[in-house]
Amino acid sequence: MALNTLDVRPIDPNLKTGPTRVMSGPVRMRSVTLDTAYGEFATWLYVGVTGDVSIVEWDGTTIVLTGLAAGVWHPIYSLMVNSSGTTATNIAWAS
Repeated sequence: MALNTLDVRPIDPNLKTGPTRVMSGPVRMRSVTLDTAYGEFATWLYVGVTGDVSIVEWDGTTIVLTGLAAGVWHPIYSLMVNSSGTTATNIAWAS
């Protein structure tokens, strides 16, 4: 089965975008183990308690997302959540 793709132009020239799957809601969910790769590419992060989340992006870049709201599935593409720089808790990932 072929996946539909979109070529998304970046709003910010520093963002890394390209062909991606059409956005859908979380399908496969797992709990996050800090400093451990998911084993696949996550497209969603859930934060149970508000705080900062340090993630590793698809290209190995580490960024800290500050003040993510609790109780929300955030459309964030990542490979791993780092313990250093992460203050949020009860984090889950989905693809």
